[in-house]
Amino acid sequence: MIHLDTRRIVPRLKTIESLAVIPRVASTNLIARRIVNECIENELSLPQAMIIAGEQFAGRGRNERHWSSPAGKGIYATTLLSRPARELALVPLAMANILATFLRDTYAIDARIKWPNDILVNGKKIAGILIEARLQDDRVFLLIGTGINVEPVHDDERPNAIAISEATSRPFTGINDATLAFIEHIDERLAHALEHDEVLAQWRALSVHKPGDRIHCVLAQRTVTGTWAGIDEDGRAMLHTPEGTIKVSAGDLVLA
Repeated sequence: MIHLDTRRIVPRLKTIESLAVIPRVASTNLIARRIVNECIENELSLPQAMIIAGEQFAGRGRNERHWSSPAGKGIYATTLLSRPARELALVPLAMANILATFLRDTYAIDARIKWPNDILVNGKKIAGILIEARLQDDRVFLLIGTGINVEPVHDDERPNAIAISEATSRPFTGINDATLAFIEHIDERLAHALEHDEVLAQWRALSVHKPGDRIHCVLAQRTVTGTWAGIDEDGRAMLHTPEGTIKVSAGDLVLA
């Protein structure tokens, strides 16, 4: 179980104005979605907030995949933010950078990014991100769901997973300290505006993909096979195929 003194933590933060720790929920993103809808319907400002769950019993990843979220085994959080609409395309890449650098800086883990924002260690998944957005005029309301494996879970749902406690070479002091470090890292990074060139450069430096890597890309109606050609200036994955170079804005990449 996570025990955090939110009244002592929040005054130290730069961006996050409110912090809620809930023992057990269906999904932190579901709670955040209700808050965003309420703010939009009543023309209220979106709070810069973070919701953390000790356990989720209906967590979801991309494409409605189930994300196992057992108690005491991971950091399950949703961050609510309002940003200029022009930053929206950068958010998935920026959040991947933030999670990867959290693991690298705090735990000396060689975390790498699989497009667009899965975090891998030695080819195994340690963290994932699910972002929802609502546009209103020149602002975007963001729900940034993050899940990080902190302690290993041995079940059939995670055949290719790894956790912080398994991957770090530094002394590991448990879920509370990991969650607090996560909050502080996210808050510090989100205090700064997203700079286009900086976000793309860091993502490229942290990418698990190398030019020429064989890639299968699962799109809505088909699977495309090609070789990795990097990301373009909008963060789209580029694949060289026999038919030419294609740009993918949404899809799942499978490393061949």
